[in-house]
Amino acid sequence: MLPMLAKLNSFLSYGNLLIATGIIVILKIFYIVLIQKEFVGLEDFAIAQNIVAYHQYSQFINLGGTAFKLPVYPLFLSFFIWSLGNNALLGVAIVQALISFLIPLLLFRILRLFGLEKVGVLAGFLYILSPAYFLYSGIIEATNVFVPLLLLWLYFYFKIWCSKEKRMISFIIFGFVTAILFLTQVVIVPLACLMILALLIYERVSFKNFVLMTCTAILFYSPWVIRNYYVFDKIIPSKTPVWQNIYFGFTPKGQLRKDLQLITAERDHNLYQMSDENDELAMEKIYKEETLKATQGEPQYFIKKALSNLLCLWYVPPKYFDDHSWPVIAGRKIYVVILDLLTLISLFFLYKKSKMVFWFSVLFFANFSLPYMIGHAANMRFKLDFEWYQLVLVSFLLMEILGICYQRKATPRESVAFIH
Repeated sequence: MLPMLAKLNSFLSYGNLLIATGIIVILKIFYIVLIQKEFVGLEDFAIAQNIVAYHQYSQFINLGGTAFKLPVYPLFLSFFIWSLGNNALLGVAIVQALISFLIPLLLFRILRLFGLEKVGVLAGFLYILSPAYFLYSGIIEATNVFVPLLLLWLYFYFKIWCSKEKRMISFIIFGFVTAILFLTQVVIVPLACLMILALLIYERVSFKNFVLMTCTAILFYSPWVIRNYYVFDKIIPSKTPVWQNIYFGFTPKGQLRKDLQLITAERDHNLYQMSDENDELAMEKIYKEETLKATQGEPQYFIKKALSNLLCLWYVPPKYFDDHSWPVIAGRKIYVVILDLLTLISLFFLYKKSKMVFWFSVLFFANFSLPYMIGHAANMRFKLDFEWYQLVLVSFLLMEILGICYQRKATPRESVAFIH
């Protein structure tokens, strides 16, 4: 038993992680080119097409400019449309697979800041072995850009937290990455703002550097707000859909429970057809009216919907709930149940070991869960935006267990720190 544990410990090296990640990325590209072959572009892709064709950030040209989606991912897609034409989606998928190479590396580098190299390596291995993350590089969704951006942001953040950064340029870069992150996915904004404020509260950064990185973030983010004011004649700090997401959570496509599918499929289809004739601000009013009419303003519907959405977010979206095919059962349903259970156990371990990390984890999961409880949880990508953090917690748990097993078998002289 002891030699096997020691061999496992020696296998968990950064070099082996690099090799394994490279192999997985190559397999992803082979899968994309030889098996998947077909790709679907939705709203982001439509905006990107109009950027290239008409030099306008618009989803429907006849309706003018849009703020339906944040700009980073559509601009990312527009580069491939401009450079590759009809092969744009294939190019996007391949580049997304290449970008995914950075994720295990960033997981390792973040955890190394806290002396948890082995946990970082194991988290990297769990990421590259995840079925969902393996397949998702071929999906044209912002998650493929958001996750590596978020990890890059966290790496810069924790370098500051650990007082490893004192240079002015580092705070400027951090402010710039913050702006790009916020322009990619709005769900991270509340948590990131609290974390940035914590740098000042816990005296991890001077007031001067706090102002520098905050002003840099505002400077690079502000063109989006200014542009929205110019287009819509009102302040839109992020993007327009609010009531649309709440409304969709009451439709057959967006809701699991039959008693909460208050909007009929026919009515939903009719409203969808209206979206290319009415701008998104007008549609927001329509979605609000439809939602309030269907729910009659009763809080019970929203509370029940929130609980239903939470189940779908942490298990599978409604469209997969009754899918009993083996790929879905083995590749997602069983995997997610095991991952969620191990996450709960790891949180129990963390509460005893580090209450600060425990409460951060609770806040982290709450930040990603609450918006989808309010809106809808019909897309798997919502969970994939933060599922990687579960892999980190599970890696911590497994290394703790392996370390305990090793120390029980080893003599005091043989005992080594498995986590470090």
